[in-house]
Amino acid sequence: MITVPYSSRILTLVVVFALVFGSTAGPVAAQSDQPEWADEMYAELEGMVGVYNENIDASDLGVAGDQLKNERVNLVVTDANGTEATASFRMDGDLQIQELKQGTRDDATMKMTTDRATLTGIVESNDPSKAFQNAITGGDITIDGLGTVNAVKWVVINTLVSLFG
Repeated sequence: MITVPYSSRILTLVVVFALVFGSTAGPVAAQSDQPEWADEMYAELEGMVGVYNENIDASDLGVAGDQLKNERVNLVVTDANGTEATASFRMDGDLQIQELKQGTRDDATMKMTTDRATLTGIVESNDPSKAFQNAITGGDITIDGLGTVNAVKWVVINTLVSLFG
């Protein structure tokens, strides 16, 4: 029987996690790849940010809220036909949205995925921060970490939320 030293097993696990979870970032979509409705979606997001920022309370999201602080986010929104539009932003330490732009960020640390109906519900809500919180806790927004550490962290958080949420 061949025994593998403990340090080699750890290194192997790290490499496996890097290959599996590091690849979840996927290719970065160029803004020119956006569907026709992306401009409308982005304009709606821009109009909602001020109201959202005034009303967000990070404590309402519990553990997930703590993990969203200071993250750089690529938001992927899918319409009924399966086409995707992207926007990106940074969450500050109070979970306020900063640096909103159309398209993706090269330095994103997480990806949020939702459908257009959910995003429209958040944007049109009188309290978009509460609608955002409800969409996360209700599973209408999926969060995946980008990069090995964030990917593992969000797999654990999503698993715990699905088991105990």
